[in-house]
Amino acid sequence: MEHREIEPGFLQAFRLFVVTRIVFWVVIGPIMVVVEMAQGSNLSPEQIADMTLIDRLTLPNILPILAIEMALLVLLMVPQIGRYLGRWLVPVTLLVAMVPLLVGQYWWPAENPLQTPFIIFFFVMLVLIAWQYSFRYVFFYVLVLSLYQARFSWILTDWPLSVDVGWLVLQGAMMLIVGYIIVQLVSIHREQRAALAEAYEQQAAAHRRLQQYAATLEELTISRERNRLARELHDTLAHSLSAATVQMEAVRSLWAVDGARARQLLDEADVTIRQGLVEARRALQALRASPLQEAGLISALGDLAESAAERCGAGLALHLPERPAGDLPPLVEQSVYRIAQEALENVVRHANADSITLRLSHDPRRLILVVEDDGQGLPGGLAAVQRDAEEGAYQVALGIQGMEERAGAIGGHLDIQSQEGRGTRVRLVVPLVARVAVPATEDQA
Repeated sequence: MEHREIEPGFLQAFRLFVVTRIVFWVVIGPIMVVVEMAQGSNLSPEQIADMTLIDRLTLPNILPILAIEMALLVLLMVPQIGRYLGRWLVPVTLLVAMVPLLVGQYWWPAENPLQTPFIIFFFVMLVLIAWQYSFRYVFFYVLVLSLYQARFSWILTDWPLSVDVGWLVLQGAMMLIVGYIIVQLVSIHREQRAALAEAYEQQAAAHRRLQQYAATLEELTISRERNRLARELHDTLAHSLSAATVQMEAVRSLWAVDGARARQLLDEADVTIRQGLVEARRALQALRASPLQEAGLISALGDLAESAAERCGAGLALHLPERPAGDLPPLVEQSVYRIAQEALENVVRHANADSITLRLSHDPRRLILVVEDDGQGLPGGLAAVQRDAEEGAYQVALGIQGMEERAGAIGGHLDIQSQEGRGTRVRLVVPLVARVAVPATEDQA
């Protein structure tokens, strides 16, 4: 027999069928004996003597059949036996299940009412075979059963052979039709399960890829935040401490020679240290705060631009919409905010600008962020910065690289235009149609 995985629900139905047969032998048979004996009270002794069912349906006679049925039930119930038999469990149990039916059908005369349950049992066996195997096994089962019934009908009964043949042909045709329908239904169900399993595997693979992408994005985010923190501390605390150290060395040199100049340098060192402390606290507060969650993107950008303009003493031209651009994914909002933050930090630290412009606009198709200043621009232009970035010699290039990575993560386009002495313009365009929303993890970093 061909090897197939056991269909869902097959063993449960098979067990129920065996239990029903056991109940038939133990309960239904004796009831029919009682009924036939009651009917025999109105019969002549000669008629009662012909009642072979009473003689045959005794405990010694049905005990072997019950033993086979109980053994079959054990085969289907004990998992260890199923694992031992493996692929042979279903064919072996089906063959064993046929023995009581083939013996029992011709244990009694053909005209006995007890023959009707056997026809039903044979149809149930047909359903089980069609459930598990292909149509050729159904055809083989119907053929063998019909030949068996025809042979024993001709031997054991006095009916004309033509009547038996007509009945067997009708029975075989009905069995083949029912078997074909069941095989087709099971085949369709099997194909649907296979398609569902394939879809599940594809979904699981996509989920694994999404998890890998999320993990990679989180690692990149953490790395960028660490780099930004390093730049924050380098440009604030490190610069302040370096300047204070130089001033303290000058104070030590001038203390005995020019006390007034030494005190002046000491005051300047105090101012430098305090400014560095303020900048360090601001940087740490920016890392700890969640302005987007507290105020939203528009208000957070406004506060960010005002703080940057105040820190560098530049004028501010702020152009923000009154309403946000619908329900932006968290990653888009975080990326837009961080790009604006990086651009404004570059203005504060490197541009020496007199005015800053921040503009945010949107339409149904895209969101546009522009950060512009009139400062000194990038020395040698953007090409020179990118060239120096390969040598690792220019800190601004790290910020530009981080902005480009953030823009790429949300499907946006970042355009930076800068000329030495003519300011810098950072323009971010984010499409709002067919974007991919990925949960943001940047604040968690």
